[in-house]
Order: sequence, then structure tokens, then C-alpha cells
Amino acid sequence: MTGAHVLTSEGGARATRTARRLRVPPARPRSAGFLLLEALATMAIGAIILVAVGSLLGLMSRQADRTAERTERLDVAGHALAALARDIGSIARARWAGPGRRNFVFAGLPDRMLFSLDRTDADRTSQSLAILLQGIETKDGSTVLRAEAPLSPIDRDEAALDFAPTHTIYAGTASVRFAYVMAPGAGGPELVVDAWPAGETLPIAVRVAFADPASGEILSSLRVPLRIEAEPGCAAPRKAFCSRIDPRSPEGQAEPGAQPGSMAATGGR
Repeated sequence: MTGAHVLTSEGGARATRTARRLRVPPARPRSAGFLLLEALATMAIGAIILVAVGSLLGLMSRQADRTAERTERLDVAGHALAALARDIGSIARARWAGPGRRNFVFAGLPDRMLFSLDRTDADRTSQSLAILLQGIETKDGSTVLRAEAPLSPIDRDEAALDFAPTHTIYAGTASVRFAYVMAPGAGGPELVVDAWPAGETLPIAVRVAFADPASGEILSSLRVPLRIEAEPGCAAPRKAFCSRIDPRSPEGQAEPGAQPGSMAATGGR
């Protein structure tokens, strides 16, 4: 019994040792490393997407701001353009005093215009005015100023005018530009010039434009035709001045060499 027990114990111990040697340790999960890499990759992709979305939103916000700014500039320029068009479209055919043929009260540069208007007061009293429009460049853009002065029959030139304090028609980032349309010749196109000196003719229209001073892009522009035909004196040439009639000629006879509808005959119309 004792020997058998010993053999049995030795055999059991040996079997236990063999079983221990043969026992396979539990396998480590291979997917753990891959899960960590996937998580890191997902976070990186998510960060990239967030950065891209943030950049896109920033771009859209800046674009919206630029659009709103441009819309505001166009609105301000449009109101100023309408105010300028009301004055320019009502230009009167007043002339400076002086012997011989007299020049019209009109002169224009790209940033400056001088012309005349007829105004009727509340008591129906008619008054002639000289209007001065002046564009001035500023550090933020430009300003358009308007001044007026009484115009009398004895005024010979601009130096005789006493302009009242100016008021602002436009103040913004755009710059104003005037251009002057000449009457076309026979079958020819209209000519647009940057300056119109004082003289015996008037342009048929004035082009007013507001431009971006940095890029030169036209933000808003308008061609304003001059609604003028002839002086009231043409209804009775012997009693008042009429540029269509030569004083040395019989009443009703046009100036020598002037053709109907020409600038010489109509004073610019």
C-alpha cells in the first residue's frame, strides 16, 4: 500500500507538472492595438474636418461681410447719384455777362462741375443760381460737396460769385467722377470727354460715376441727359438774348453757317 501510494503520488505529481507545462496561457487580444490606432486616426480625421469646417465658416463670414459692405456702399452711392442727377438734369442755359458772344455758365472737370439752375420760390419768384459740385479725396475715400450762389445778369465769371457754405452730398469710400458727352457729328458716335471748358456750347449729357479708388471698379454710374433746349429769349429774339439768332441778321434768321440741329445753332443741343 505504501509503495503503491508512493507511485501514485509520484505519477500524480508528474501528471500535474506535465499538465502545467502543456497548459497554454490565455491569448492576449490582438485587436486592442488596432482599436487604439483607429481611435487616434478617427480623432485626427475629426480634427481635420473641424479645421476645414471652421475655415469654410470663416470664409463665408468674410464673404458675407464684404457683400454687406458692398451693398451698403452701393446704397449710399445710389442716393448720392440720385441727388446729383436731379441737379444736373435741370441745368439752365444761363450765360455770363459781357460784350459780344457770352459763354454759358458751365464748366466741368473729372471731379468738379459748375453750372446754373433756375429756382422758383414759394412766392413764385424765379431766381437763378450757380451750383458748384466738388469731389474731394479723403483718407477714407472721398466727399462730394455742393455749394450755391445767387447768379445775377451782371456776373462775368466764377470769381464774381459768392458761394454759401457747402453741404455734403456724399461721404464714403468711393470716388466721384464726372464725364461730359458731346453731341455726335453727322452719323458719328457720341464722344465722351473728361473736361468741358467754359464756352458757347453745352454737353448733351453728363456721366456721373462712383468708383472704387483702389481697383477702379465702377460701383454705380448714370448718364444724365441735360433737359435744355434754348433760352426763353428765343421766343422773342428782339427783346431778349437768344443764342440761336444772330443779332445782326433779320429776326428768325439763324447764324451764318449754322445748320439746324448743330451745336453752333442750338448752343450744344
